[in-house]
Amino acid sequence: MSIVNITWEGNMKFVGTDESGLQIPMDASSIYGGKNEGVRPMELMLMSLGGCTGIELGHILNKMRVVYDRLDIEVSGNRVEEHPKVFSDIHIVYRLSGENIPLERVNKALQMAEQLYCSASNMIKKATEITYSLEINGTVHKYEES
Repeated sequence: MSIVNITWEGNMKFVGTDESGLQIPMDASSIYGGKNEGVRPMELMLMSLGGCTGIELGHILNKMRVVYDRLDIEVSGNRVEEHPKVFSDIHIVYRLSGENIPLERVNKALQMAEQLYCSASNMIKKATEITYSLEINGTVHKYEES
């Protein structure tokens, strides 16, 4: 069982603490009375999704002995206008750089990461559509879902 604790720090600011003691501040924008002293919870959800798939992708690429110099992930989400303002769709871009990165192996690793191993993507895709794309050394490649 995973347990996190959320502590109110006044106004609209909360701090989340995990079982290891690591903390993430969360706050609302000024329109909701916040002071912009932390990440918005819905943005944190996108960060969690990118972090989960990124950790899995990196782990699988390492096992495949795919060498890369850099891995950046951009996660964008569109929200509906009415409350609750859930994400209507999410798109994730994986940007890798390095020499001789094999597209086929990266694509296979991403399939495994997002379909089998990342708990966050498997949970979130039950509620909204998630799409993916790959960029290797600045060249955009179509992600081939299995």
